[in-house]
Amino acid sequence: MPANLSPEFKQAEERFRAAKTPEERLMCLEEMLTAIPKHKGTEKMQADLKSRIAATRKELSSSGKSGAKRGDWFHVERQGAGQVALCGAPNTGKSALVRTLTGLQTHVAAYPFTTTAPAAGMMPFEDIQVQLVDTPPVSADTPAWVYHILRTANMILWVIDLADDGLVESTEETRRLLEAARISVVPHAELRHQLTIVVGNKCDDPGAADRLAILAEFMPGIDILPVSAETGAGLEELKRRVFKLLDIIRVYTKKPGKPPVMLDPVILKTGSTVMDAAYHLHKEIAASMQFARLWHGAGHDPFPSSEMGSCPKPPSPDGQRVERGHILQDQDIVEFHT
Repeated sequence: MPANLSPEFKQAEERFRAAKTPEERLMCLEEMLTAIPKHKGTEKMQADLKSRIAATRKELSSSGKSGAKRGDWFHVERQGAGQVALCGAPNTGKSALVRTLTGLQTHVAAYPFTTTAPAAGMMPFEDIQVQLVDTPPVSADTPAWVYHILRTANMILWVIDLADDGLVESTEETRRLLEAARISVVPHAELRHQLTIVVGNKCDDPGAADRLAILAEFMPGIDILPVSAETGAGLEELKRRVFKLLDIIRVYTKKPGKPPVMLDPVILKTGSTVMDAAYHLHKEIAASMQFARLWHGAGHDPFPSSEMGSCPKPPSPDGQRVERGHILQDQDIVEFHT
């Protein structure tokens, strides 16, 4: 099967060949892995890229200056339903947001650069957990590993400070530095577009509304969600937007004659099929599955005596028979038959 490599992949490959530092090579390798078409014809290329990325990360972690190990390269393994990396100018309140949303005891102070290493916590949303990663601020001295985390996360939470009189200037500087690292928060022909929610923190400040209006004119077409880590304003809406932008669904499973297991849903990308859910559980289930029974999650009565006490209900006690290629919806309940 031909690889049919995209122009974006070929451009990243050219930049990789010209790269002079491990950081530059890693950035290019990550862009190549993102841009490569995902099909059977590129499986070996994908595996090779992942191996080279791992080797480059190891090189960065163990490289030394003056014979000593630097120890200043960080990579955060994904956990939960998705990984969301926070970024922003100094002193925007990123750490306070992470602490409020996850309970992680981050160091919060009223002066910049209090975060020097990534800190990850889990944000609950309904019955799932989303990983939030706090990073040092974006500035002229930002280490390369920060941009690595931003590029490899599922999405970015860009935090801006609605209490900052220099908000427009600091926002423009952050955007310039992100684009210099080949990260764009809006679709761009040549830069890596990273899914982004722009959050206006400290919306409880007396001048926040006026600054937000000015910034909205400066950034037309970009929705800015006002929130406050101090009062909690806007945080529930932020959770909902994160879940929506992650573009995932929750699928629950049940055994024949048993109530559904509602404590630990299978997390899949939107558009996934019954077969995808089976593979997620175990390849043997997928290999031997003949069909499945399904109960749609939204707006139905609960199953009797489910493990959660209530859950989305079936249209009938026997559910609906579906085949392997049936596309699942959020909160569907699936019973596999082999």
